[in-house]
Amino acid sequence: MPYYYPLKKLKNADLRLRTVEGLQRLRKQLKDERFPSKKTSESLILGTWNLRNFDDDRFNYGPRLYESFYYIAEIINHFDVIAIQEICTDLWPLKRVMNILDKDYDYIVTDVTHSSIGGNQERLGFIYNKSKVTFTGIAGEIVLPPKLMISEVASKKRQFARTPFGVDFQSGWFKFFFSTVHIFFGSNSPSSVKYQRRVQEIEAVAKYIAKEAKHSDSNHILVGDFNIKKAGSAGFNALEKNGFTVVTNNKGSNRDQTKFYDQISFRSKKNELAFLEPERKDRVIQFFNSIFRDEDYGIYKPIMKERIADKLKTARAALKTATSKTAKKKLNNQIASLTAARKTDASLRAYYDEWRTFQASDHLPLWVEIKIDFSDQYLEKLKVMDNQ
Repeated sequence: MPYYYPLKKLKNADLRLRTVEGLQRLRKQLKDERFPSKKTSESLILGTWNLRNFDDDRFNYGPRLYESFYYIAEIINHFDVIAIQEICTDLWPLKRVMNILDKDYDYIVTDVTHSSIGGNQERLGFIYNKSKVTFTGIAGEIVLPPKLMISEVASKKRQFARTPFGVDFQSGWFKFFFSTVHIFFGSNSPSSVKYQRRVQEIEAVAKYIAKEAKHSDSNHILVGDFNIKKAGSAGFNALEKNGFTVVTNNKGSNRDQTKFYDQISFRSKKNELAFLEPERKDRVIQFFNSIFRDEDYGIYKPIMKERIADKLKTARAALKTATSKTAKKKLNNQIASLTAARKTDASLRAYYDEWRTFQASDHLPLWVEIKIDFSDQYLEKLKVMDNQ
């Protein structure tokens, strides 16, 4: 269970009440939507979540509020293991979430990606429950061999914009190498070079892992933010044509559930992958039904106005001492954007719709529950051996 005790010590009673009620709604939502309960020896609840820009305020909408860390921890606590994308350079926000989570949880993250094209100084990582999932000691980033390198134009050969990360785990009888990606976005125009780079990144990681899977005694799971718009697109097909089983959902994983950016896919050993509720097609957590809801705008309006005023004051002071044209242009754009946001109630409402995604995320978590207890099958196999 998450560590709620610090809420008792809060001097701000309004903040405590708001946080508690948000947590209660979130917990009720997950229960009502039949999110699986943790079955210690029977199944594994596995997921992926692009936790938007966690948490360096480079886009000027943050930083996250006190309560946001509790909501994020509450969601993660429902998983046995979850891949996280967009962890930023400073690990303090991640450690803050870990302090709220049950003491059995731990994490593994990469170093920061410094790619000049699309790296965005991000980390990839995994949060897992040590009482349920064992880290076997193997972890690494994927570096492509020359023949698999991305070449959106003939004269250039590239590695990934953000290097994929994989870790070897075991839960019960189930051995799995868990890999996560944040694929280059680029463009939505299929004819563009940047779109082709996105597709080639997906093809490259799928081919690489498919090859590794042939020589491994682990099942391979590939998840993350693929920036795939829909089933049947070139990126989606790149996974399936390399032998991955993709978990499908009726609704997308972006904030309004119209895009299928995030995916969970498997390249499994024979008879070693069994889904619980295999026909289910609603494995997305739409947390905006419970936290930072449309109807909560009035609650956060004064908080946003205060933060905008502080940011304007800071930006204007920085502008007076800025010397480079680039810095001045950036600060002037920031001042114009913040000024426009607070101009009318309608503009502040529009700001709220984006602001709340920097409190929670603009991506929704995906999950799947898989079987990890194969005791009966193993005993039956031994029985057959003895009868031969």
